[in-house]
Amino acid sequence: MTGERAASQVGLEETDSGVLINIRAAPGAARDKILGIHANALKIAVCAPALDGKANKALCRVLAKKLGIKRSSVSLHSGKTSRNKRLLLAGIGKAEAADIVAEALPGGKRSR
Repeated sequence: MTGERAASQVGLEETDSGVLINIRAAPGAARDKILGIHANALKIAVCAPALDGKANKALCRVLAKKLGIKRSSVSLHSGKTSRNKRLLLAGIGKAEAADIVAEALPGGKRSR
């Protein structure tokens, strides 16, 4: 999958601060991993329960690790209590975000 195609399927949006990415959370999973694309969002499974923001913190940690960016560069923008969230990837552009998301998807270079 090309970076442009991943960007269009995941719904990346460039802002002054970085890039917003749509996320579909799956808390309480057996292990942390990126599951793929679901309804124009990157679906991520995390072990943490959906209690007291634990799953939100885990989502930021897992996404940063899988994308190979600093943990401090990933923050929750909206969707605190919803499965559908928007995370801000600070300090990167849309093209770079599209490429690293494509690599992190199952079957990409970084996903193995």
